[in-house]
Amino acid sequence: MARKAKSTKPAGATSKAPKKRLHSELENDDPNQQQTILPPEPCTPTKQTGGRSGAEVEYSAKKTRKRTSAPTTAPALRSPGLLSRSSHANTLSSRGLPPKAQKIIRENEADHQVENMLCANIPEILQQARPHDEPRSELAIATSEYICADLEWRISKGPNQRVLRLRKRAKGKQPDTATSTTNDDSKLAALLSSMGIAAANEPSAELEGKLAAEFSEFQPWVFLSASSGKQNERQSYPWIQHFHLYIAHLVRHYLGSVQYGENPATASPRLLLPYKRTDTKYKGSDDDTRADIGLVSRSVGANVAMVDGSAYYNEVFAVTEVKASSGPSRAASTADSGIDTSQLDGDTKQAFKQLFLYSRQVFAEQPDRRFMWGITICDNHIRVCILTSSGALASHEMDITTAKGRCDYIRLLVNWCLCDWHQLGFDPSVRYCEDERGNRYWEIDVPQMATGDAGMESAGSRYETQTYTITGASVAADHLFGRHTRCFVATPKQSTGNQGKVLIKDSWSYLGRHRVQERSGELGEIAFLTKIGQMVDEHPEFAGTVPRLEDGGIVRLNINGHLEIDSVETVLGDLCRHLPKHSSDYAYTHVRLAMTPVGTRLRKLRSVAELVVVISDALQAHKAVLDHCQILHRDISENNIMFTRSGNKVCGMLIDFDNAVDANAARNRSGPVCTGTLPFMSVNNLRKAKVARTAVDDMESVLYLLIWLGVWGITTEHRKQTHDKETQLIEWNMDVGMAIRNKRLTMSSKSNLKDLLNDFYTPPMSELGSTLQAEDDETIEDYEDLQIIVEEMREAIFDNPNVSGNAKGTTIRVDNTKAPAKTGRRANASAIKQARRPIATSKGNKPEPVDSFEERAKPDIAKKIHENVVGLLKSYADLIRSMS
Repeated sequence: MARKAKSTKPAGATSKAPKKRLHSELENDDPNQQQTILPPEPCTPTKQTGGRSGAEVEYSAKKTRKRTSAPTTAPALRSPGLLSRSSHANTLSSRGLPPKAQKIIRENEADHQVENMLCANIPEILQQARPHDEPRSELAIATSEYICADLEWRISKGPNQRVLRLRKRAKGKQPDTATSTTNDDSKLAALLSSMGIAAANEPSAELEGKLAAEFSEFQPWVFLSASSGKQNERQSYPWIQHFHLYIAHLVRHYLGSVQYGENPATASPRLLLPYKRTDTKYKGSDDDTRADIGLVSRSVGANVAMVDGSAYYNEVFAVTEVKASSGPSRAASTADSGIDTSQLDGDTKQAFKQLFLYSRQVFAEQPDRRFMWGITICDNHIRVCILTSSGALASHEMDITTAKGRCDYIRLLVNWCLCDWHQLGFDPSVRYCEDERGNRYWEIDVPQMATGDAGMESAGSRYETQTYTITGASVAADHLFGRHTRCFVATPKQSTGNQGKVLIKDSWSYLGRHRVQERSGELGEIAFLTKIGQMVDEHPEFAGTVPRLEDGGIVRLNINGHLEIDSVETVLGDLCRHLPKHSSDYAYTHVRLAMTPVGTRLRKLRSVAELVVVISDALQAHKAVLDHCQILHRDISENNIMFTRSGNKVCGMLIDFDNAVDANAARNRSGPVCTGTLPFMSVNNLRKAKVARTAVDDMESVLYLLIWLGVWGITTEHRKQTHDKETQLIEWNMDVGMAIRNKRLTMSSKSNLKDLLNDFYTPPMSELGSTLQAEDDETIEDYEDLQIIVEEMREAIFDNPNVSGNAKGTTIRVDNTKAPAKTGRRANASAIKQARRPIATSKGNKPEPVDSFEERAKPDIAKKIHENVVGLLKSYADLIRSMS
């Protein structure tokens, strides 16, 4: 195709409107577009302070399930949560992975997490759900004793003397002193009587019939033995469901009239009921995984029955993974507290793997989730797991065929029914509310900046919050471990003189165990954004290209009358010592920020021209922040560059400084550091080279980002056409070793890069002479212009004429390349070996004595390359603006 001289003509000068309006599900993530948010339906606090009671949840869930049975209205009547997460067909094209590849990566991730992020055989885990205040703790013990005694009576097929004595006391009769050797029973009976609990009476004939019926359903489970042979998973489902219903009947009977007060987090007990559907795909899932059994929370007065209809990740409390074990657990007899997963049998590991896959969906769908509870059942062996940002801890095995195993599990279930809301893993500072007109919405509390030094805990510091009403969401917590970053678009609930929208970032930052700030993570981000704000005040030309911090700090919770920092340490206490070694030195801490302006994702851009302008603005902001504030970003990715639009003009914005670092500290850091997003990470970053991270690493990330967008498409419409595209770019997102090798090969020469540029997006063929053909020709020309920019950027970074020869090329010294970084995608041995192999040179495969990647990390060379790349993009952006 005849083309104009590309060296002087950037991408198209004008932006075109989309050919047609995109699918609503793909449009509604634009934070600047007003949205109607239909919140999810977990069991949240009572209506007295803006939450909703269990009874309201049950009524709403029933009403929703009834209405969604009509095919014509099902899609509109229930929202999949604050953030509508599309299926793989719509979302994974932006990551370069089709559904099958994504499934493999997630399963590999889960395998890696079970091996490296899980510690098992910790009996103390069960105490984490024990109610904090003494009266409720005693009540939980008393109720558990009653239920255990009732169950053992049924199992023994004879009257249990303990049950008879308790029931006689409840009727005012004195037991036979000859059979009473302790006054423990009288203490329990007195406690229940003093609280006015109707359960002190003998169960009615109707309830007795229900209990007998439930017992008959799960009786085979408690009598299961090794001689029974391997059980089918599906055979176990009804046993487990009816066991939980049996517990729920007795909890409702004993605790139905208990009230603690007006605190919405502890207003009344709750029931845990199983979904009727088993081995099913839950609503809100972004893949095809099928969870075995889900438990949901309902008010204590709710009807005790299986929850019928579809299962929803946005309301489930805990997911149960069931496996038919092929043999006894290797760890069943160990007495050591805290074992690694090498001592677990294959079936147990597989159960945890599946549980991890389900749990990540819960974190993504529930905006108020802090940590997760999960259950694995292998035949008659039960384990309970708690999943936090730092890692997962699992209990010892509870054998349902033994009295001790049954009682341990029953105590846990009763504790779950009575404990505080935050002990279940929910966040009381994120609430589901209802106004006087019956409209429901989410609200969130953000710590105010005046409460301390960048939100840090200090003696006598005040803790004040600003409440915002959530109007939309743009980022879900789509990983099981780590920061659990969520982003919401919100407005102040009460007038403060500024009614504009803000972006609220909710995440878990890592701090030293002794709360030593490392100038990284979200607490570092607060300090960095404060400094950047001061820079913008002095240089207003950068306003709008970086976020401005409005509020922010550490989230604190009211725990038993005391304000406590919300952290993994607060959740686990002394059990933090069992966390994996690589995370035990860090205490992930809950941090929340409110920022302006609210940006829009890159996929909402309309042309290559707009992309070039936005990237140029972001790079100028990057350079200004580095020059004036000495802050290095270190995480350039598709999600961390956004834009705002005013009419037909766009302005780029560099966001997300939670991986940023003081540039001087980065230069002085001796150990290897790995940060960023896998497809866009620089080679030095991927291989954890023993050199400082510099602006060159970020410029290299920008280059990879432009290639990524060029191949998969810039706009949503273009990406929809490339979701099943086969390209070598997939290697950048599969594992670290493959990414290193492919990037080195691609950037080693113009011809190698050309092979990848040939994969750039091209529109489907249109009829000759049609209007669509003219538009397609212009689109092709735009992407060809982007190829030229990419080629010039590669030359500026890898073959810059202004730097020495040693700093050119992609040569790596073999002895200076460490094992690839741990990113959750395990690089196989052959891929790592290939990544370390030198690129062929005129001397064959013999390594060169100079590492070109290390040379480019030298401050003077890094500065030259940084200036060249920023200047290159700015020249194109200026030309585009002058032509529009």
